[in-house]
Amino acid sequence: MSFKKLTQDEKRSRILRLLSVSCFGGAVLAVVVMLLIPLPQFQKQLADINAWFTNIELFIARFDKLAAVGVILFFFLVKTIVGFIPFSVLFIGTGLVFSPPIAVAVNVIGFSMLIGIKFFWGRKFGGGSFHKLLLKSESLSDFMDFHGKGNKWMLVVLRFVPVAPVGTVSRAYGATDMKTMPFVILSVVGFLPRLISWSIIGCNVFDPFTPSFLTPIAILLVISGISLLLLDILFKLIRKDDKK
Repeated sequence: MSFKKLTQDEKRSRILRLLSVSCFGGAVLAVVVMLLIPLPQFQKQLADINAWFTNIELFIARFDKLAAVGVILFFFLVKTIVGFIPFSVLFIGTGLVFSPPIAVAVNVIGFSMLIGIKFFWGRKFGGGSFHKLLLKSESLSDFMDFHGKGNKWMLVVLRFVPVAPVGTVSRAYGATDMKTMPFVILSVVGFLPRLISWSIIGCNVFDPFTPSFLTPIAILLVISGISLLLLDILFKLIRKDDKK
């Protein structure tokens, strides 16, 4: 059946599955590259590239670390207003400056600050158009418990899924009776696999053709692929419940 003749639900399902397969394919490609890198012919070509990255690393290392934390957290604040700044850029940028444990810690603080602001925004001004759209489905609204304290475990899943907008989800949960601390903790737990992967990628960005750089990318792609499949299954279950 052609794509145009499919229903909206079928189109969404096919797109999610296609994106999932693409993620798994990207992960396999990353593994193949890791296997090819040790070959002598590749090592010769990588020498010049690594030298260029080393010069950039030395340049960044001259900056004050405490000031860098302030700048990074400032950009997280900017992202609460300017949504088009990708999280990956912020997380990877932190990894450029700090070691993995510190980069993860700074990114957790920045992420918590951002979702906290969005959460309070939703509490004060409502969950926004996306929240209203979800409320139109009685089954989805009941499942998400948007009229109560909010589905806590679904919050973890939504943070795990790469296509779920962070700010939009935060505002929607802000319109519920969920308390702030559980919201922040569960959000961080769900987002942590991606946050750690991006931070490690940033820490190893100056060695882009090494397992330490490619492995977190492969893991990130696998996580994204699995979460997209889970999202497709969830949509199907909700639609079945709506038709009853």
